[in-house]
Amino acid sequence: DLTDGRGSNASSQGVLPLPRAVSLAAMALSRVPTKGSTSISRGTSLDDMSFLEEELDPNWDVDRDYLLQVLQEPSKDLLDEMAVRYPDQFETLPVQVRSPHCWRLFIKFCFFSGLPIAEGELHYKVIDDIANEVYGEEIILSHEVMEAVNGESAEIWRLPNLKTFKYLRKHYTQQSGKLADAVFRRTSWETVRPE
Repeated sequence: DLTDGRGSNASSQGVLPLPRAVSLAAMALSRVPTKGSTSISRGTSLDDMSFLEEELDPNWDVDRDYLLQVLQEPSKDLLDEMAVRYPDQFETLPVQVRSPHCWRLFIKFCFFSGLPIAEGELHYKVIDDIANEVYGEEIILSHEVMEAVNGESAEIWRLPNLKTFKYLRKHYTQQSGKLADAVFRRTSWETVRPE
């Protein structure tokens, strides 16, 4: 049995038990309808997943570092376990990504595009004080978006420019709409360079 009595996963190898938030997320994933299921219609939006919010809200205060600590390293055993627990979802994975060597952990994502940002990768972020005041958490822009807007000259720009801000507001209207005008000023941004 892989549970610790509270519904959290634990291994016999001394790995810390997963907090309730992770266990509930796994349960929610298991509720995702499979092919042939009639519980959700084709018209259902993935944005309307309020059942997750109800179960996960009490756990938003779980320490991020703890969550990262309890994550297992990608391994064949872990992928085999995922294939057993979530056979329908696992079956949809392309063969190329069923190897543990293909998997990496990303902990930063572009606020606008959702693109992952690798550890040490060049990106841009709103100054912490402004981000906390405007949104309550970090606001990151990937360098790939800067390149999409500015082409090869993206390397010249040290911070997002007016052209970038116009692009973000036009192509990422939903995300941009969550932010105050202060975010769309160059003075609100800083560059995070590779270490």
